[in-house]
This record gives sequence, C-alpha cells and structure tokens, in this order.
Amino acid sequence: MSFLQDHSTRRFFAALAAACGGFLLLAVLLTFFHADAVRSALLERETTLAAALLDRGASPTDIAEIFQQEQASDAAQALLARMGRTDRTPTWLLSTVRTSTGHFLLAAVCGVLLPGTLLLALTARYLAARDRLCQEAAAFMLHYADGDFSQHLPRAQAGALFRLFAAAEQLAAALKAGIDAERHTKEFLKDTVSDISHQLKTPLAAVKMYAEIIADEPGNLETVCTFAEKSLTSISRMEGLIGALLKMMRLDAGSITFSQETVRAADLAARASAELQTRAAHEGKHLTFSGDPALTLQCDPAWTAEAIGNLIKNALDHTRRGDTVSVCWEPSPAMLRITVSDTGAGIAPDDLHHIFKRFYRSPAAKDSQGVGLGLPLARAVIEGQGGLLTVQSEPGQGTVFAASFLTKV
Repeated sequence: MSFLQDHSTRRFFAALAAACGGFLLLAVLLTFFHADAVRSALLERETTLAAALLDRGASPTDIAEIFQQEQASDAAQALLARMGRTDRTPTWLLSTVRTSTGHFLLAAVCGVLLPGTLLLALTARYLAARDRLCQEAAAFMLHYADGDFSQHLPRAQAGALFRLFAAAEQLAAALKAGIDAERHTKEFLKDTVSDISHQLKTPLAAVKMYAEIIADEPGNLETVCTFAEKSLTSISRMEGLIGALLKMMRLDAGSITFSQETVRAADLAARASAELQTRAAHEGKHLTFSGDPALTLQCDPAWTAEAIGNLIKNALDHTRRGDTVSVCWEPSPAMLRITVSDTGAGIAPDDLHHIFKRFYRSPAAKDSQGVGLGLPLARAVIEGQGGLLTVQSEPGQGTVFAASFLTKV
C-alpha cells in the first residue's frame, strides 16, 4: 500500500475508513432500534388481543396460557388465512407494523444520508485540492518551458505525486543546465572570436604593411630581405597565437583527455625547456635545474611539459640579461612540487590577481614578449589533471610559480 505514503491520500483514506466504520456502527444501532420497534409493536398487538379476550369472558389464566404457546397449528393458519392474515399481507395494513416501519425507514434514510453527504464532501475537497495542486504544477512547468526556473514544484511531502514532482524538478534542472551550457558556449565563442580578432589585428596589419613596402621596392634587395624577415616573424607570432587559442578552446570544451603516465620530473623539466635553453643563452640568462633525478609523478607528459615550458617562457619574458631562471622539483606530503622561480623584477600586487586571465598584460610589462595566453594555458593544463598552480612574488624580489601534483600513496 505504497499510495499511503502520500500525506493527503493517507488522510483521505483515514476519513473514508472512519466513514465506513460510521456506517457499520449505524447499521448496528439501526438493528437494535428496529428490534425494539418490533418488540413494541408485538407488545401492543398482544395487549390488544388480551383486551379482546378479556371482553369475551376469557380468564386471565387461559389468556396467559394462550400467550405462552409457541407452536402454530394448521387449524390456526387456516383460520388466519380466512381472515386475510397471511405472510403476503402488506405491512401497511397493520397500524403497529406500519408505524414501526416508518420510524425505521426515517432513521435509515437519515443515517445513510448524513454520512454519505459527509463522505461526498470529503471526496470533493480531496479531489479539488489535488486538482489545484496539479494546476499549479502545470503552471510551473509552463514557466520551465519558457526558461523561467525561479519557482519550484512542491516536494516537501511523500507519495507518488510528489515523487513525480521531484522527477519533474530534476528534468527542469537538467533543462536549465543545458540552457546555461548553451548560453555559456555562445558567450565563449563570441569572446573567443573577439579575442582572436583583436590579437590578430596587429600582426596582420604589420604583415600587410611589410608586403606593401616590399611591393613598392621590389628591386631593393636589402629592403625586401629586411621586411620579409619581419613578415616571417609576425606570421610565426600569429601561428603561436592561433595554436594557443585552439588549445585553450579544446581545454574549455573538455575535449581533451589527459593520460596518466609515470614520468621522471627531471625528464619532464628537460622536455619543457628543450626549445628555451638556446633562447636563454642567447639573451644572457641562466637556466638552472635541481632536484632528485629519481622522483616521478603521474601526469600527461606532453601537456604537462608544455605547461611547465610556458612557466619557463614567462620567466624568460620578464627577466633581464644576467638574471637566473631556476626549475626545481621536490617532494612534499602526498604531493610533488615543481617550481619555476626567477630573479626578475617581480609582479606588482595589483597584477597578481589578474595574471591568469587570458590576454592580460600588465602595464609594467609593455616591452616584454608574449600575448597573455601562456599562464592561463599552464593553469588549465595543471588543474585539469587535479594539480594546483600557485604564484608568489614581490616587486624587485622575483617570482615563484609552484605546480603541485598529487602522488600515488
């Protein structure tokens, strides 16, 4: 009887059971009432017969014996038949029986009418409450269909109807999540297109200008070579920008599945810095490595090496000739930390909360390289693998980026 879990249904069922109990009690009472009425009618009839016998000279003893007799004879039945008194005689022909039957009928009608009316009233009230509840639920669902999820279906009670409401709420929540995801995707695509357009505007304008200069002086070999080299530099910058943007889009869309491989931290650092050591030497900067060569971590080697490489590149972008960029790895409880520190100018306190935003460029770093995608990409890769990327810096004291990875117990 799971339907009794519904509070309103349980109350209605209890009221119905009470009404049935009332009917049963009424039937018992009417039975006693009818028996008393029949007894009164028989007593009145015997009184009438006794009076008639006394008027005809019968002795009280004979009359008492007559009324004591319980067996009927054929002669008596024949006599009553000749008098028109049989079992088919209409009851209303006997005044006492007619009166008793009238009282019993009135009591029966009133006794059934009152509980029946009460039962119908309870049923009507219950069904009206259910109808109002269903109408409210239908109104809420129409709001859901229009994208308004500010109201919620009632779920405070138990029962099949409220379980249905709960399921509808879950469906509405899924619908809302889908709408929010679609809106987020549209906004993300809009912002991405805007960012790409903004970031490509400068190098495209530069390439166009260089091409026009080359076209104006095709015979000047020195000019052609100079501006061709500048064009190639701008094109390389655009290639790096577009590649970084595509990676960020794939990370945001969740279309990248990171592998879990056991990698030595020393090999990861070497892979991350392979293309940057020549740059560091050319710019007169020191790139150092330290840590236990045997330490390992679980990560995606390619993506993690790119993230660490972005941290190293960021350090090279913000240091001067003679500065040092250090890559260090060390264990800590349940974690392995890879730090990239430098002895550069550091980061202003006002910039610390913004450095992981896309395309963010500090006003103090106008002369440095980069477009502001390396740090956001590094954080997305590290946190996408369950790691944590933090930064500590003070102006004039350098900067320390720490990438922490969980290790297997």
